[in-house]
Order: sequence, then C-alpha cells, then structure tokens
Amino acid sequence: MMRLAYAIDMFDVHVRTVIGLLPLFVELGGKRAAVFGAGPVGVRKANYLVQEAEVAAIALDFAEGLDPRVRRVMADARQSMDVWMEWADLVVAATDDIELNALLAAEASKRGRPFNRADAPSTFLIPSVVSREGYTVAISTLGRSPAMSRFLRLKLESDLDGRYDLMVRLQEELRDAARGTMSSQGERERYLRSILEDREVWELLEDDYGRARELALSRMVG
Repeated sequence: MMRLAYAIDMFDVHVRTVIGLLPLFVELGGKRAAVFGAGPVGVRKANYLVQEAEVAAIALDFAEGLDPRVRRVMADARQSMDVWMEWADLVVAATDDIELNALLAAEASKRGRPFNRADAPSTFLIPSVVSREGYTVAISTLGRSPAMSRFLRLKLESDLDGRYDLMVRLQEELRDAARGTMSSQGERERYLRSILEDREVWELLEDDYGRARELALSRMVG
C-alpha cells in the first residue's frame, strides 16, 4: 500500500513559527482529511491526500480538476467546521481568507489535529513528489518557496530515467542473493554499495537487465 509523504511537527503546535519538522512517510490508509477551501490550491491538496485517505472538501465553490473520489461538501467553513473537525484526522486550511485559515488552524490545534495551512506555518507539509515504481522522492522547501519545490520536482522527473527503477529492482534481488553467500551484514552492505558505484553495471542496465544482473552477481563471487 502506498504511503504518502509529509513532514510532521514534533513540538508544541501553539507557537506561531513551526520548527522541528521531520520528514516522514506515513500510512494514511483509513484516515480522514478535511480540506477547507476548493480553489486550485485546495484541489491540489485534496487530490494528493485522496490517493490514500478519505477526503472531504468543504467549500461554497469548487475549482476544476477535483478528484471524483473526494467528497464535495457545499457549505460555509465557519458554520460547518465543528462537524468536519470532529470527523477528520487531518485538517487542511486552504481558503482565500487569511483570517479564516488562522481560525481553522487554531481550532485544529485545540482538537489535537495535525493541520496544513496554505498561507502560514503548519504542523504538516504536503510536498512535491517524484513517484516511480521502485522509489519515491518527496521535496519541500518548508513552505518558503512552493515554486522551487515544483522546479526541483520537474528537474528530478527529467533526470531520473528508467535505470534508477531498474537499479532498485536489481538491488533487491542482489540483497536476497547476498544473504545466502555473505554471512556478515557489513560485507553485504559494502557489496551492494559497490554495485551502486559500478559504471559497467549502470551502463548495462540501459540495454540488458539480465547481463547487468549477471555482472553484478559475478562481482559478489569475486
């Protein structure tokens, strides 16, 4: 099951400036997220969370592109926040009203709910993500520059070609094989790192996975 990445505050959520954010991959299956506001920012955040969590978007107007799995709740955030705060495990304040976002964040904090605020420090952040079959890279500037997060995501998507997925697959197979050959964990770790630095193996991965695997296994025997 896919785990969504976010950074969660490990300190007092009542301070104005959030510090101590620790990157984590967290299992959100079975969790609920209330997203207040459904403009472009709210839609993006709701669409991210609904990959794993149950999500309700609470707003009077909805921008295009909202994932059909997101529950649409046409309601005023001030009038309905109590109900949806109680329902949710996570809260997102993404309205275009700064004072309302502050109120939503304060209410979430009182109830012990992690909150993400679109315009101010938060207790969890929603990163830009590069996701492949074998690995996931999460990027955040801790809210200082969403544009830079997107820039880095696009750069990594361009730079991380298919060989990296193949190397994850190869490393998994070699790790299993090494357990039966090398008794020392330290020896196994050194071997696996050496394959990551082996230019010949990387070059073969582009054209012939089988030959790359044979070469890597021969390095183990050697």
